[in-house]
Amino acid sequence: MKPRYIHIGSWNIEHFGRADDSPENQFAIAEHIELSGVHVLALQEMYATNDISDPSIPVENSFLRAALDLVEDHTGCRWDYEIFRNRSMLDTSQLCGVAWNTARVEKRGEAFRLAVPAKVNEEGITLSLWDRTPHAVKFAARPGGDELLRLTDFIVIPLHMKSNVGQRHIVMRTRAHEARTLVEQLPAVEAQFGSKKDVILLGDTNCKTRGEKAIQAFIDGGFEDLNEDDVPTYAIGNDAPFDRIFVPRGPDRKTFWFSRQYIMRSASPLAHDRYLSDHFLIKTSIVVRRDDDH
Repeated sequence: MKPRYIHIGSWNIEHFGRADDSPENQFAIAEHIELSGVHVLALQEMYATNDISDPSIPVENSFLRAALDLVEDHTGCRWDYEIFRNRSMLDTSQLCGVAWNTARVEKRGEAFRLAVPAKVNEEGITLSLWDRTPHAVKFAARPGGDELLRLTDFIVIPLHMKSNVGQRHIVMRTRAHEARTLVEQLPAVEAQFGSKKDVILLGDTNCKTRGEKAIQAFIDGGFEDLNEDDVPTYAIGNDAPFDRIFVPRGPDRKTFWFSRQYIMRSASPLAHDRYLSDHFLIKTSIVVRRDDDH
């Protein structure tokens, strides 16, 4: 029987890869990824553990590699990952990325760095946008055999938007511009990969409510917010619904008809914060079916 679903998740693994990470932390991370059952995992707050002074050198995170190797040891499935550079190409901290189970999905082509603006002026104020420059990555379900080219492919764009450090009205306006400028780049993403709108946005939006203009900008751009009820995804007690998944909206998007957002909660939020992250992992599923791009 062929698998019917691909499970896609996102996780802000707090400061993962800093020098103070321990082997015990890697075992906990590996266990959590395996328990989640995801096949593609968007990542936030990765740290580079290699010298990235040469822009052509791939960014590595030895802690993440060790955790994914532990998953492989236990399941027999090989995982790969890619970490994206921030707007400052030499920045080694709080990077976004994506990891994937190579037995279930195949990465198609190179990651596409979106040409979002670095700044915007509004009412005499200069707002800095997208310190963590978004990248798009295309995947295809891997059922095996010659059917691969005719089955579901999809594009994921990991998000890590402006934090809540600073005046609230400023950070909210910044996130609104970030959302709008990302939506403006979606035609370029579709042109790059030759796909229709099988695009999934997911990650740490830092938005405290669905009422923020940033969320509305994604909705106006044709997406459904799978955390529209503002269910908290932050482990340490301030009830923040930061982490969200956005999927295409509309009756023709059959791949996403049954997509719902789920949150992996620990029975002990304090232990989760200590051994894993201050964020919960979120996930959804998409249906594997004949691809409507063909």
